[in-house]
Amino acid sequence: MAQARKVRRKPAQKKQRGPLPGWVWLLAGLLIGLGVAAVMYLQGADRPDSLGDWLSERDRPEVESPAEEPAADPPPEEQETRFRYYELLPEDEVPVPDPPAAEEDEPAPLAPETATPDDGEPVLLQTGSFRRAEQADEMRARLTLLGLSPEISETDVDGETWYRVYLGPYTDPDRTREVLERLQSEGIEALRLRDRG
Repeated sequence: MAQARKVRRKPAQKKQRGPLPGWVWLLAGLLIGLGVAAVMYLQGADRPDSLGDWLSERDRPEVESPAEEPAADPPPEEQETRFRYYELLPEDEVPVPDPPAAEEDEPAPLAPETATPDDGEPVLLQTGSFRRAEQADEMRARLTLLGLSPEISETDVDGETWYRVYLGPYTDPDRTREVLERLQSEGIEALRLRDRG
């Protein structure tokens, strides 16, 4: 009969570790450098006026004294003036004519009449007035994302085209108040105007 063979197990070999990878050394160096920089910053060593404190007298390198002393700065009269602000300002002064006196019979133009929601009249909310159509489109898109339905109106003021963004008209004071609160929470200012047509 055959005898059963004993199988000898070899003792487990300990894994030999190789050298640390390069990225570990790089990371360790960066962390040490940042730590030193943070300590220096907190102590104020990065300020030029305190750099002299870091070097003692014996550590400072000797500066060779020049054989000739440099010539002193020329007197201020001989130096070319770098800034001529006070000379140029009076020359560039532009006289502004006084505005023509308004006749006392004619009242000054007033700002558009604002309406309160309690008036019962339709109310428009003007959320912006822009010189560029792109800006008005941006405001319209912003208001549309809030679930509102804005409209853009082109207006000619003193020969310039202005693009005004309106919401409404609203006849319900509660709805007007609700829209105003929503606009205010989004940081949008609105001007209440009477709907004239």
